[in-house]
Amino acid sequence: MEDGYCINYHECPVVRAYENGKINREWIEMYCEKDWTECARFRLDDLLSVSTDFVLPDGSIEERLSK
Repeated sequence: MEDGYCINYHECPVVRAYENGKINREWIEMYCEKDWTECARFRLDDLLSVSTDFVLPDGSIEERLSK
């Protein structure tokens, strides 16, 4: 873990979505800065080496992220 952030922080579409104003900072605080091993994106990537750009850290789908 790099300074308490997820190891995928710099490549994550969720972080980009936050930076582009598409989602609230709450997602970053809850999943990217704290217990990032609970992030569904991280778990998918770890298990399958695949994640989709529109999956939020809680596993829910946010279609706006895929655009």
